[in-house]
Amino acid sequence: MSQLTALEWLALLHPVLAILFVYPVAGATIRLGILAREKRTDYNPALPDTVPTEHWQHGRWLVSSAVVITLWSYLVIAIRNGLGLNPVLWAAGLGTLAALLALWRVSTDPLKASFTLLCWGGLIGLGTQLPIGDLPFWSSHFWSGVLLIGLLLFSLAARSGIASTTQLRRLHVSAMVLGAVLFAVVGITGCRDLIQFTAGG
Repeated sequence: MSQLTALEWLALLHPVLAILFVYPVAGATIRLGILAREKRTDYNPALPDTVPTEHWQHGRWLVSSAVVITLWSYLVIAIRNGLGLNPVLWAAGLGTLAALLALWRVSTDPLKASFTLLCWGGLIGLGTQLPIGDLPFWSSHFWSGVLLIGLLLFSLAARSGIASTTQLRRLHVSAMVLGAVLFAVVGITGCRDLIQFTAGG
């Protein structure tokens, strides 16, 4: 049995962090979302008033961790293909990360929308410039992942509207139902790609 190289160990951090952090936080976020709805509809009025805030905070950590581990996988792929010193890719990656951090800080809706688009566009732009694969959309770990992150970023940016507008709240719920399906797709395609990776395929 061949030994993994240092780069292969670094590549394994992507699925390891997803398993140890992203998916547990996703489960907690979904659970808190259900509790927040029960609190809002008075189905369970005994719930603490902090539940909606905790749901949002978990969601913020969820989308942030998903963006970071995606950028990490891009870095590994770039290094593997001799692009690790490409200044354009580094600038785009750092710009995407900066847009995510700015989204944490800004409070106005136009700025939230701008940094959301910059972050999501950075992930798509970087991913399409790297040799990630040419699988069809429905079987691609990359495309299902970036669509999922797009839905999460939208929910994070639209927080104030979700809290105050019924139509936007329904859209958020529908988006997160689709997001839950995409989480399953990402998990399945990620396991498939990991098996191919460890098999040397």
